[in-house]
This record gives sequence, structure tokens and C-alpha cells, in this order.
Amino acid sequence: MFVLLVLALLVGLVVARLRGGTLDALGRVRVRLGWLAVVVVLALLIAAVAPRLQTAGWLVAALAAAMLAASNRRIPGLLLLFVGLALNTAAISTNHGRMPVSTEAISSAGLTEADVARSDHYVLADHSTRLRPLTDVIAFPFWGAPAALSVGDVLIASGVGLFAGLAPVRASRTLRARRAARDRRRQRRQDASEDTPDLPTPAGAVIGPRLGRQPVGALPAGRPADPAPAPRRGRMAAQVNDERHDDDEPERRSRHGEEEA
Repeated sequence: MFVLLVLALLVGLVVARLRGGTLDALGRVRVRLGWLAVVVVLALLIAAVAPRLQTAGWLVAALAAAMLAASNRRIPGLLLLFVGLALNTAAISTNHGRMPVSTEAISSAGLTEADVARSDHYVLADHSTRLRPLTDVIAFPFWGAPAALSVGDVLIASGVGLFAGLAPVRASRTLRARRAARDRRRQRRQDASEDTPDLPTPAGAVIGPRLGRQPVGALPAGRPADPAPAPRRGRMAAQVNDERHDDDEPERRSRHGEEEA
């Protein structure tokens, strides 16, 4: 089964790459309750290492996969992963903690009954086998690693391949859509700033570093008005006084002559 999982993962990644997906986008996929995926892997490892805990390991893995699939409905492949784990758990738990293997399947795959007899995880199927369609009845004659697979194994590998093939593509499209939307918003802001005309300065406006363009009537109240220019006293004043004296002198002379007459 391990070889099948690796093949499904590689094929899915190749398909995703051909469709425009990237591993960087795959790393951006948000998985809720992601720690449940770690629980699934650890439970399967315990079931593979400890034959006595095989049923418990598959059961914990199936429950964790169910919670993970329910929390991440939009992520492809998780539902198939849960269904595959649940079918294998049902087959193992109803057959005394071992997975029954069909003799026809092992002969077609290139295995012998002795290989199954030496294993602590498998048992040859017979008339007492329960849920026989869910046991290892599918031959997998892969070069170097022949095996017999169950329907649950096929569904688990399909879920892994579906996730690897679709998740990067969807994540890449989402990232490109977000970047395009951000570029459009930026372009609209630039166009709006270019189309805004500069308002002319109104007549009588006072331009300052803080007040800006304001009409004279809009100046803050209480500002003192500019004082009227004071008259200049100096030579001009003296000349005016001299002219006044020159104009009064004929009048004084005429009056003085009348008095003498």
C-alpha cells in the first residue's frame, strides 16, 4: 500500500504542475484542525508496528480523518481518505484484528501463501471471513513491490492523488485572482487621481502654509486688521507748512495796507 500511496502522490503532483499548480501554492492551502492529519499518520504507524494495536490504530485514524474531512469540506480528497480508512477499519475489526487476503489476489500479484502466513497483520481468507468484499481482493503486481489491495486502500490512494492534483491548482488560481483584483484596485486609484482637476484659486484668497486657500471673509475671527499707515512727518510736512505761510503772507500785507490807509 505504501508504494501505491507514493505513486498516487507523484502522479497527482505531476498533473497539478501541468495544469499550472505549484508547490508554493500547495503550501498556502489552509487546513483547519491540521493537527488531525498528524494524528492519522501516527495512528497508522502504530497500527503497522504493533499488531495488537492494529484495530485501535485504524479506528483512531478513521475517526481523525472523519473530523478532518468534516472541517475541510472544500479540500478535495479528504472525503475519499476518510471512506477508505473507515472501510479498512471495518474489515480489520470484524476479522479479529487482521486483514484477510484472497488467495486469488496473492497468486495474481506474484506472492505466495507463505508470505501471508509469516505476517502478523494479514491472514488468508476462508469461509469464515467477514465482509469479504472489503478485504484484500485486488491484485497489485507492481514490479519490486507486489501486493494485494482492498477497496479501502484504493480509496485512500485516490484521496491522496486527488488532493495532490487539485489542491495546488485551486490555490494557484486563487492567488492569481487575488493579485489581479489588487492590481485592478490600484489602477482605479491611479486613474481617479489623474482625472481629478486642480481647482483654481478663488479671488481674494489667502494662501498660507497652514490656512491654505481661504477667502478673506473666511479668516478666523479676532485677527487684528492691518493699521492705517501713519502720516509721515519730515521734509514734506515742513514744505507744506512753508507753502501755507507763503499763501498767508499776501493777505497779511493787504490787511496791513488797509490799516495804514
